[in-house]
Amino acid sequence: MKKVKEFFSIPKGCLLELILMVILFGVNEVLAFTMPYYSVHKAYYDGGAYGVVLILVLLLCFLRLFLTKKKSAVDLGVILFAFFLLWEVSYKAGLVKNDLLIPSPEGLFHVFVEKHEELIKDVKGSINLLFFGYLLAVVLGTLLGLTAGWFGRIREITLPISNVITLIPPLMFSAYLIMILPTFRAAAIAVIFFAVFWPTFQGTVTGVGRIDRKVIEAARTMGVSNVGMLFKVIFPYCLPDIITSVSRSLRGAFMCLAGAEMLGMNLGIGYFVEKYKSLADYRCVLAGIVTVGIITTLADLLVGKLRAVLIRWKD
Repeated sequence: MKKVKEFFSIPKGCLLELILMVILFGVNEVLAFTMPYYSVHKAYYDGGAYGVVLILVLLLCFLRLFLTKKKSAVDLGVILFAFFLLWEVSYKAGLVKNDLLIPSPEGLFHVFVEKHEELIKDVKGSINLLFFGYLLAVVLGTLLGLTAGWFGRIREITLPISNVITLIPPLMFSAYLIMILPTFRAAAIAVIFFAVFWPTFQGTVTGVGRIDRKVIEAARTMGVSNVGMLFKVIFPYCLPDIITSVSRSLRGAFMCLAGAEMLGMNLGIGYFVEKYKSLADYRCVLAGIVTVGIITTLADLLVGKLRAVLIRWKD
């Protein structure tokens, strides 16, 4: 009972901000369901999806507050609900008249109800491509990074090459890869591979270079072979650097994937955005952008949790 009470306790000094956040939430909900809004193109949408989004934002702010006990969780909620309120009032008061380029909150979030099957299909397609390209790049980048970091001659050959290639945006390869590879799927996986492989390789090499020589000498005195040294000693020691590199490259990999999908794929969230951009349906374009933001945020949180579990001994 005491633990439950502690969990639901709030930090001192944030009660007023908490009340303000709840008031802003309530005003947004009232405006979403009661106030009619002006639209040049008479594009009216049900406010149910928007109302659900507001509730989810409120719950997430409370959850963040209870978990972290930080006032910033409430501050973030106030800023978000103030933004939603400004957006809603500007639209319903007729200040925003071009509802094709700037949709109403109701119109934007209604896309997730109206086209949920299409969005789910495209998100699954993007995650599928991301998984294979990402996994391949991480495995090969780690193996080559361990080898190059341990064997100086290999490092002297591969590191200058990686320093040059990492300066080139991976998306620049996409147009060429689409032409030379047999399928758009293979081209998209190759773009992800370029986006992840080299940062993973360099992060691993850097980690190997920072290893304490006393650890190596101790392993040698125990008769550990080169292969054993790589996978039983060096790899665990470099794991924090590897996961950090993987985490940093994750967002870039998804952006590269979305860009590649926009160039020629017929599936994926990038294709979804490009498709509706060509149809001048900017509600769907913005919904696709919001979807990318949600996916990359969740993936980043997942990698962060994985890092905390795998390298708990580092703390």
